Amino acid sequence: MKIAFRCDASERVGTGHVMRCLTLAREAMMQGHEVCFFVSDIDAALEKRINATGIRIIRLPSLKYGCQQSSVAIEAEYETSQQETEARCFLSTVAGYQHDWIVVDHYGYGEPWISAVKRAGYCVLLIEDWPHRKVSADLLLDPRPGSIAGDYRGYIEPERVLSGSDFNLIREEFFHESCQPAGNVQRVLLNLGGYDYRGLSADILDALASEDFVNKLSFTVLLSQSSPAFSRIQSHMHSSQYPFSVNLIDHCDDMAGLYRTHHICIGASGGSLWERVAMRLPTALVIVAENQKPQASYAEDNGLVKVVADYSGTAGSFDTSAFRSLVESDGVRQSMQDSSANLIEKSGSRCVIQAVENTKPEGLTLRSAIVSDMRDFYRWQKQPGARRFFRTPQLPRWSQHRRWYQGVMSDPSVSLYIVLFKGEKAGYVRVDGAVTSSKSSSVGSSLDSSLGSSEVSILISRNFRGRKLAVNALKALVSRYPETRFCADVAPGNFASRKVFKRAGFQKTGGRRYEY
Repeated sequence: MKIAFRCDASERVGTGHVMRCLTLAREAMMQGHEVCFFVSDIDAALEKRINATGIRIIRLPSLKYGCQQSSVAIEAEYETSQQETEARCFLSTVAGYQHDWIVVDHYGYGEPWISAVKRAGYCVLLIEDWPHRKVSADLLLDPRPGSIAGDYRGYIEPERVLSGSDFNLIREEFFHESCQPAGNVQRVLLNLGGYDYRGLSADILDALASEDFVNKLSFTVLLSQSSPAFSRIQSHMHSSQYPFSVNLIDHCDDMAGLYRTHHICIGASGGSLWERVAMRLPTALVIVAENQKPQASYAEDNGLVKVVADYSGTAGSFDTSAFRSLVESDGVRQSMQDSSANLIEKSGSRCVIQAVENTKPEGLTLRSAIVSDMRDFYRWQKQPGARRFFRTPQLPRWSQHRRWYQGVMSDPSVSLYIVLFKGEKAGYVRVDGAVTSSKSSSVGSSLDSSLGSSEVSILISRNFRGRKLAVNALKALVSRYPETRFCADVAPGNFASRKVFKRAGFQKTGGRRYEY
């Protein structure tokens, strides 16, 4: 199985989307699947980290719009027209890689983007952490502990939701060694997600600077140099404006190790919250976005954290007294660690991959043919009348079919796709020619390479006739490859195929030739 991940990491969104996709991608690779990342915006350090795992990163073209997306909230969904434009751009880019599943972790993409990708015959897994919109994804993954399928009632069928701690996307290193109880707090980690584009890290240190109880503490601040807080904190350090020590770092390759060297953390309520819970690191929780409120409430109600600030609106302040109670009370911190002990015991990424492998998607999908499909191809061609209009109507012997199939599977100029209906094999689509070429390409099909088109043929099993699968499979194919010009050779008397190609949008351009 080939899986494409669509995610970004920017100064506003942070690295969380990419990191949880990376966790899932690494597990998929361990299970023998092929993975690839498609990004339009990613930090150089994060890109280097992904490349180090052997995962390929494909850059999407940068699209320009009349308005800046940064003018709206981080978690806001893009306008429909923008989603449709980005979906076309994605489909054009992903066309040459023949993926079976698309995993999307992106606040800006909702139903317009998802439905466009599904029309191209892909299966879609949406990673979500905020029940607020209807989607037609084949699977929805909410990896937050405490989330349940019922949270998405009215948005997607409950049986298509993977939710809760069993499906968490926490990396394995956070389960190897827990943080030890601290009788006396000395080292504090401040980490609001790396980019902290609003500069809240500096605001928090300024608020604490006037409190006597923090004078003996040392703070490690993990913060990107692109954050406005970085230069502010650096300036205050140089002018000795802090009554406590501050160590400012702009990246960390070992977050689990960093957690273990600190006694408490002032951290955001994003995906890193559950990393700290897994490691039993007492946390003073800071809410920085509206969609973080549900998991912040769950974590505090279950004694896992203490919420000390809510910056989800335009105003907010840091509760220094609440933070003081966490620093000075051994019992409060011990209670947090006890509550965290059995909530998350191991990474749930394997469970997610297993669910993907076992999912029967709704409706029609296309997937690349594999070696084990060989007998299905032969079985379909043995059905009465199946080869009547083939260029070679006679059914080949099994040994001949096997040689043909093995040759086609190794031929880069031929693409074979299984047509699936509700997860069941219903037939196949064959394309001769380079489906990755543009409509102006000179790379042609076996039918007529001089015209620069790729020849398509289709066969649907008799058991699935009457459901418009041939028409819908062709529509999915041309949607999947928007930059490819297709053609078909329809034999005289093959009225059924003629009708199918016409209904799929193909136009007759010659005696036997239909083009799209």
